[in-house]
Amino acid sequence: MLHSYNKGLKWSDGISRGVEDVMLKHPHYELTTEYMDSKKIESENYFEELLDLYKKKFKNRNYKAIIAADNYAYDFVLKYHRELFPNTPVVFCGVENFNPKELDTYLKQYVTGVVEYKDIRKNLELIYQLFPAIKMVYIISDDAYSSLVIKDQIIEESNYFKDKFRVVFDNQIDFNMIDEKINKLPKHSAILFTSFYRDMYGAYIPYYKLQAFFQRSKYPVFALNHIHVGEGVIGGFMINPYEQGMLAAKKAFEIINGRKISSIPVETPSGSYYFDNNVLRKFGIALTDVPSPSEILNGVESFYEKHRKFVENAFALMPLLLLLTTILVLNIIKRISLEKELLRQGKLDYVLLNNIQSAIFWKANDGKILGCNDLLCHILERDKIDIIGKHVKEVMPGICDAIQEVPLDCPNSSEIEMQMPFKDKIIFAVRRTYYTDENNQEAGVVTVLTDITEKKRIDTERKRHEQFVIQRSKQSEVGEMIASIAHQWKTPLVEISAIAQELIYKRRRKPLDEEDTQKFVDDIMTQVKYMSNTIDDFRQFIKPSSMQTAFDVREAIDTLLTVVNHNVKYNYITIHILQKQPEQLLAFGYPNEFKQCVLNIINNAKDSIVKKRETQSTEGVIDIELDSDENHIYLSISDDGCGIEKNKLESIFDPFMSTKANGDGFGLYMARLIIEDKMGGKIIAKQKKHGAQICITIKKAKGAA
Repeated sequence: MLHSYNKGLKWSDGISRGVEDVMLKHPHYELTTEYMDSKKIESENYFEELLDLYKKKFKNRNYKAIIAADNYAYDFVLKYHRELFPNTPVVFCGVENFNPKELDTYLKQYVTGVVEYKDIRKNLELIYQLFPAIKMVYIISDDAYSSLVIKDQIIEESNYFKDKFRVVFDNQIDFNMIDEKINKLPKHSAILFTSFYRDMYGAYIPYYKLQAFFQRSKYPVFALNHIHVGEGVIGGFMINPYEQGMLAAKKAFEIINGRKISSIPVETPSGSYYFDNNVLRKFGIALTDVPSPSEILNGVESFYEKHRKFVENAFALMPLLLLLTTILVLNIIKRISLEKELLRQGKLDYVLLNNIQSAIFWKANDGKILGCNDLLCHILERDKIDIIGKHVKEVMPGICDAIQEVPLDCPNSSEIEMQMPFKDKIIFAVRRTYYTDENNQEAGVVTVLTDITEKKRIDTERKRHEQFVIQRSKQSEVGEMIASIAHQWKTPLVEISAIAQELIYKRRRKPLDEEDTQKFVDDIMTQVKYMSNTIDDFRQFIKPSSMQTAFDVREAIDTLLTVVNHNVKYNYITIHILQKQPEQLLAFGYPNEFKQCVLNIINNAKDSIVKKRETQSTEGVIDIELDSDENHIYLSISDDGCGIEKNKLESIFDPFMSTKANGDGFGLYMARLIIEDKMGGKIIAKQKKHGAQICITIKKAKGAA
């Protein structure tokens, strides 16, 4: 049996039950069931993949008959019959708009089945019979294949009723807005539901949502399919999937037992009337008003229906009895409703109380515990019977005093520690608040204990991890800094070497006096001082900032550029700095860490330019732009290097994510950590036509212009 749809769909399951009940009478035969799931996917590529799958599955199988359920499976089996099931009889069911002329000479000798015919006219007649004042019938459908095949039938049949009421066919429905559509219908309206599994956007609509819609509809809903009876529809002249499956299975065994397919006609079973008495009552329809014969769900008649004449006579003769009975009934209904609401609320409170990941207890003003949730029992390892009714000091002697010190109705929770015997220490976040009685008087205190032990451990680990990442990133820049130091030391070392050579040369020519000697010493010390200043600059750069301070962003950038100046010039790269406002840009944060972030970005830009030059020419420019507004400073660093792929614009800030062959992925991760987590700013990457751009936003220092 090949199903067009999926298991769990009531229509498909009904057909399966019909087939399986017939199979019970033939225990020597085995049923194989496949589902095409075409309610959710119906592309040509998907069906081609199904064909490949079925070729592999059925390659070495020989079936006595194929049952194709609904149009997708029917069309699929006919199209690929020679490839998948050569010389095998096919019995279809659930097929709408069957046309025998579509079967060629080859297929006619193998195909018979059961047609699914939805009688639209009988349903429209039924609606008019039960609701003679009807003004509009709103027909709900979708644009799935099974719905479109009967669209023309619906339009044609509705023409017979154009003088009685208006028929509106709608298959362009946003299910999230369906209630809004229904509420706009005229006062005397009814709904005819055909089939709806996907909305106008192609989103699959699960059955429970349809069921909820049927039950909340303020207009009566009629349906064409028996599967909807008992789910909130009033009824209708319906087809039954069970009957479709049963008839198809019987025909299959007739063929297996030797009957020729040509002698087994295609059958179109007539529908039947089905109604739900609960919904009939909802809309004031008596069982005596529905067509006969009909199958009635919840068909047990009410007292009124059984004794209508007696009740009507009693109401006519005894108006006082009517009044008293009405009051009594209303009181009973109200009481039952209140009892149900209390029961429902009690169950809801229990579920909510015991699914909160915090221990909760509430006590009276005298300190006795009136109630608690299961989590408190678990933490204290005591049953509720040992907790409720006892004083807090008796139940929690170790932390009672600490809890009492927590201020009431404070927006911030307090932390306390609990030490259980033979267990690790537990840290709780505690909040307390008053609750009132029916007179709005303070009746006691509710206490909430949230276990934050693991959170505290994670916070500690996170801080250690952040420090490790920052230091790791610092270390990853050491190579770059050593290279820069080497570049800056080359010149003074060459100068010192030249001075030494000149000293030897002059001593050979004549003895040096004190003035000459002092000149050589001064020249050498000048170079040594330059080298010493270089080391001091680098050491100051590497040293972490001990605390947040206000610092000049432009000055920080100029300082770090002196560190990388020689390395950048060595790679023939030009750095341009544009500050749009002349005033000083003061930020508040960690200046050295900020410098390191910017240094990471500039080094990445430099590496990107160098990499691009391996395959193509580029000018080699890094542009640094500074801008600000009342509260923020904006820094943009762009280059004309390789650029960043669009799908990596966000992931480049993840740890261990690097576009370099030997990169460790810590540089930009550390930059985001410092800029966003430690300084409360924002860092993002953008694409450029040529190259990449990193944008940083940080807060201005308070009091800065």
